[in-house]
Amino acid sequence: MKLLLSLLAVLAIAAFAQDPANILIYHDVSGGYGDTVDTAAQALWSSANIESYTGQPGGQQAAFNAALDGGTDWDIVVLECWYANTNDIDWASLLAHYNAGDFILYVSNWQWQSGTSGQAALGAAMGVSSFAGFGTPVIPHYAWEPSHDICSGISDWSWADPGLGILNCRLTVTDAVPVTGWTASASAGQAGICVANDGYSIVNGYTLAYAAQADDLWTNVYNFMWRDTALSRETWGGIKASF
Repeated sequence: MKLLLSLLAVLAIAAFAQDPANILIYHDVSGGYGDTVDTAAQALWSSANIESYTGQPGGQQAAFNAALDGGTDWDIVVLECWYANTNDIDWASLLAHYNAGDFILYVSNWQWQSGTSGQAALGAAMGVSSFAGFGTPVIPHYAWEPSHDICSGISDWSWADPGLGILNCRLTVTDAVPVTGWTASASAGQAGICVANDGYSIVNGYTLAYAAQADDLWTNVYNFMWRDTALSRETWGGIKASF
């Protein structure tokens, strides 16, 4: 307990005084959707080194894996997976990095439920116990915590439908905190955007790429993840080890 309190005290005074140094992004682009994850980061943090790889087009899963473990100290790692097969992504490495607190992580994944390479194991480590996909018809999305930083300025939660709904997912949480969901009010098994159990990372069943306000949502998500009290690698790794 003393160790935990000491680590929390360090967390309380820790602050990032500048832009993140290194950001790693994996995402899909198709039909005019998918670029905002890059452009929003570039607009916010012009001094950052941003490396970006795509599954669609290009099939750059191996290149992303090489960058992930290539020796760079990543501050933020983002995976927005909604088109290409994700089984070739190194989910075991992402899980190990998350458990070690090596970086702040954002993951949305159309294969949370069907993936065979450890996608669900990472989701579980981030605080989600189960995933349920859905198809037609298109259904609305809702802010469950309208005052949350991620929801700031978002008035339209509608989304385009390039995949008849299969690209989104309903989440059942354990210790992740739902911010949005697929029902008008908070309901078990219906979560969308969730703050993971480190308090900074995001585990998500609502694909931002084709949201009506994708630009604003990505800006909000990035600002939320990289805020003044963001966890250092050492701090979060120490807290998890102390449990």
